Amino acid sequence: MSIEVRGAVTPAEVEAAVRVLDSVLGSGRGSRDLDLFRASPDLLSIALEDGWIVGSVGCDGANGVGTVAVLEGYRGQGLGRRLLERAEDVLRQRGAKSVGLGSLDGAVDFYLSCGYQAQLLVQFAPEVDQPELIITELINGVLAGHQVARRDW
Repeated sequence: MSIEVRGAVTPAEVEAAVRVLDSVLGSGRGSRDLDLFRASPDLLSIALEDGWIVGSVGCDGANGVGTVAVLEGYRGQGLGRRLLERAEDVLRQRGAKSVGLGSLDGAVDFYLSCGYQAQLLVQFAPEVDQPELIITELINGVLAGHQVARRDW
């Protein structure tokens, strides 16, 4: 049976795709963008087999892609890559010149194999008293010898 990759269309598809995101990624990661996906279902890429959603990834409509989620029994078949490519296409059609995403887990190798470049982003909570000291330790320690670009917002 072939698996179709396309954008979500119906509210039921949006709900089912978000359930897949939540079940694979945990922590309600799909649910936090539910309002965005309800308003613009095409931002949600889905993989369907016999009408069942077996994979999903969302994008923000500007230049960000969420984490790719594929159900366990469907991994290793290229679905994640197909979902990611569709999400990138949506962003390009909306004018994105580049696409970014974040990954904190073992999926880094997958994203590297899809052509993404690894970058480390360090953010500090407002209550951190002296982030400058931590930044200096990082630059002179584990980041020594690596290219470092610093941006303050």
